[in-house]
Amino acid sequence: MIARRALLAVAGSLVLTGLLGACDAQQAEPEGPDYADDEVIKALAEGLEKRFDIADEREESGEPQTAETFSEAASAELDALEPFRGREFEDHDLQEEVISYINIIEDSVELTEKYPIDSVEFSDGWTDLYEQRVMALKTFVDNYGLTVDKAHEATLNELLVEANAAGERVKTETAIEDLVGSIVFTKNDEGFGTYTYTATVQNTTGINFGQVSLTLGLYDSEGVKVEESYASTSSWPAGETVRFEAFGQTDAAQIKVSVSYYEMED
Repeated sequence: MIARRALLAVAGSLVLTGLLGACDAQQAEPEGPDYADDEVIKALAEGLEKRFDIADEREESGEPQTAETFSEAASAELDALEPFRGREFEDHDLQEEVISYINIIEDSVELTEKYPIDSVEFSDGWTDLYEQRVMALKTFVDNYGLTVDKAHEATLNELLVEANAAGERVKTETAIEDLVGSIVFTKNDEGFGTYTYTATVQNTTGINFGQVSLTLGLYDSEGVKVEESYASTSSWPAGETVRFEAFGQTDAAQIKVSVSYYEMED
């Protein structure tokens, strides 16, 4: 009987030891993926602060802007964010925003290497990337709680104001391009090898436009653009219907319409 009790005690001890070992094993297991969501916003703030500092130092020094100074400021931000390109995120929308933002900065650095800063190509490209960047920063601020320290708050706030203006411009451009893209011109043979192209269109964008100029690409039956013609109006308020008229010497099989110029009115 004593021997049996001893065996049971040993067996119980082994079971308890096994259970404790299983608990220890469970505690030693990884907690889950190492998501970058919390880290990336902090890194973004640090990169911004470094970029702001570099820009401030250059401005205070009175040195003229060069391709190197543009590149240095952008690269400071890129260095802070590049490690997150291959990280895993729990919030996939945040991941897409971060990757897109990294690409914008990379494109900015490449632009400084490709074109002189006094060239039209650089000016246009930098302006476009700048607007993309400030709008992305507004998304990080509004949706993900991005903040910077007090010394840099004013600079970030300036960028957010410009982001609002850029967003309105993009909204306006999209609206008029969509409207113009829906225009269908009709062709009338005037004889003697001349043609009139007309379209009557209502401004359904809700935006008051001043002068609006359109370019008509006139294509033959083989899809070759033979001629360009132009139509315009001096004023196109919201809700108003206008008649566009263009002239050409091409019996166009296809007409492609695009916006060449527009103004906004209050």
